[in-house]
Amino acid sequence: MSTCGRAVSSIQNATHVIRIAATVASLCAGPAFAQSQTAPQIRKQQEALIWMTYYEGLVDGNVGEGTLAAIKKFQARIGHPVTGQLAPLEEGQLLREGRVRRTQAGFKQFTDNDAGVSVGIPLGYVEGPTETKWGNHWYSKKNGLLVETLRFGTEVSFKDLFDRFLKINDRKVAYQRFVENDWFVIAAFEGKAAVYVRADVVTPPNKPPEIRGFSIWMSKDRPIEYQAIPPAMLSSFRSNTDRKNDASSNETVGISTPPAVANPPPLVIQTSKSAVSVLDCYKGLGDCPAAMTPAPVAAFKKD
Repeated sequence: MSTCGRAVSSIQNATHVIRIAATVASLCAGPAFAQSQTAPQIRKQQEALIWMTYYEGLVDGNVGEGTLAAIKKFQARIGHPVTGQLAPLEEGQLLREGRVRRTQAGFKQFTDNDAGVSVGIPLGYVEGPTETKWGNHWYSKKNGLLVETLRFGTEVSFKDLFDRFLKINDRKVAYQRFVENDWFVIAAFEGKAAVYVRADVVTPPNKPPEIRGFSIWMSKDRPIEYQAIPPAMLSSFRSNTDRKNDASSNETVGISTPPAVANPPPLVIQTSKSAVSVLDCYKGLGDCPAAMTPAPVAAFKKD
């Protein structure tokens, strides 16, 4: 079994499953199935499949096993032959339904000059942003969802920080992947609540390395629609530039496929302040992101 391409783990509760590992596995390049569609067309389909909760992978423009399986789920649901290939009318229906779900979530790209990242935020479910020492914070106690952007210095090694995220609050880890001095991702439980963390090592020009990322916390009573949030955010996440590879929600949805447009060159995100020290949070001291806060202090997270 391939370490990267076949790892499948889940974050789940009594009512539904939030699959994370397939998203992370998509970060590792694997063979794509032969296809005649353009990459922009496939990306739009993948994004819609994410919002319909059929697809847990990255929006990458490649038709792999996860994309084929998601298309088949959609075709089965609408009562059509399960082929794994979308007919024009099927594609139109999928894109329309996916856009409705994305609009309901209020998912918009946010370039955070405090944290030096760009990532999609489900603004329909959270309030904010509120500026923090380490980035920005979006939260809704009513909806049981908290999102934070993260930016820290490297006073603590990347591996030690990864281990801290794994072990705090006796987390039960559903999936983890660590790439030395590059990136890591963690999907875990705190009781029945779900926690998701993504972090990258970034070296800005003429500056020391930094750690940039985001975290998500979801309550035990999270609805099934939240299943789309982690893969949507990961697909839209950029830790240094503003280029995003998710499909544009401003494109016209129809039967025909719009012509491919070359991506503009990425622009480095200009940061408005320096990265803060991670040392106190690593030790469990002071005001810290929710994903690094001991459970007794984070009263808002109590089930």
